Amino acid sequence: MTRVRELVVVYDVACPHCSRIARELPDCVTVQVRVRACTEPRLAEIYPNLPAAVAGCRTPAVGVLRTDGQVRWWTGLSGAVGILPVLRPGEFRRAAGLLRTAARVRRRPPAA
Repeated sequence: MTRVRELVVVYDVACPHCSRIARELPDCVTVQVRVRACTEPRLAEIYPNLPAAVAGCRTPAVGVLRTDGQVRWWTGLSGAVGILPVLRPGEFRRAAGLLRTAARVRRRPPAA
């Protein structure tokens, strides 16, 4: 069985709702959370399978870094499914609320 080593949260630092995910999600889970800004220049190089919409700051994402080194990305509200195995008891509603709020926010338009 592959286990979760840590979560990677990629978010738009200019978005207060996304910033709230990065700030509050660590309290909801049992593993380390690494937060990364979608504007980091080498982000796609560090995480080659990062969805383009995330790197373009159009949606937040939660990456589940497994013990085998692979990262599975969950964008928007679907991130709630990705974090289920590492949620602290009683924190599902709070974590899903964080992701739901950010999923409703208008994002930056795609870069030309």
